[in-house]
Amino acid sequence: MVINLPAILKIIFYTSAFSILLPLVFFLLFKRNNKEKTLRVILFYILYSIVNEAAGYVFYKIHFDIPFILFACFTVVEFSLFCLFYYYLLPVSTAKKAIRPIWICFFVFALIMDFRETNMFDFDSFTSGVEAIVIILMCIYYLVMQIKGSTDLLVYSTTSFWIIITFLIYLSGSFFLYIMAGPMFHNPTFQKQYDYINSVFNILKNILLSIAMLMKSTPVKNQPGKNDDWGKDVFSYKLKN
Repeated sequence: MVINLPAILKIIFYTSAFSILLPLVFFLLFKRNNKEKTLRVILFYILYSIVNEAAGYVFYKIHFDIPFILFACFTVVEFSLFCLFYYYLLPVSTAKKAIRPIWICFFVFALIMDFRETNMFDFDSFTSGVEAIVIILMCIYYLVMQIKGSTDLLVYSTTSFWIIITFLIYLSGSFFLYIMAGPMFHNPTFQKQYDYINSVFNILKNILLSIAMLMKSTPVKNQPGKNDDWGKDVFSYKLKN
């Protein structure tokens, strides 16, 4: 956890910690009555992030050495919730059917890597890196699918599009940080750099999620549908007119 932080880093760190409340407030103000399954999944993600952040702070204050277990659990839960969000987001397709085996493979992989006896109190950067790569690829697939099939700019003003953008930017920015964190996390100098960079991207993530809550839901007639004219390739989708 954070130790001996400079004043500016303390400001950034606490801004990051409290910024997670921002998308929750925006959800309650603008999306509270929305019944979309994708939004409900993101609500659970926001609530879990708040609980995880609070638990980490409590353990830090009482000097209980457990935050790495929280990191491992957060990685698994974050990936699981994103897969569920992605499953509800995609139309019926081969890509949608692949979500479940992808999640199962990652879950088993994370259990092996993160919950070994020798790894329980270490930051497993490899698992976090794999999670980031898989989610980034899923985000890119969705964007390619939408851009290739869109006939107007409606997709760019929807909540789901901005949520995808949020995860793409957040995990792209954090990827190399996770990869480097494993062998260097106990280095005080690197720890301060990690806290700074991770806090900045957390703030950015929460701001983008808040913007997503301001966007309109995708009308049924504009939800992704199969485009038979493009054949059977994996990107053969368009928005219904």
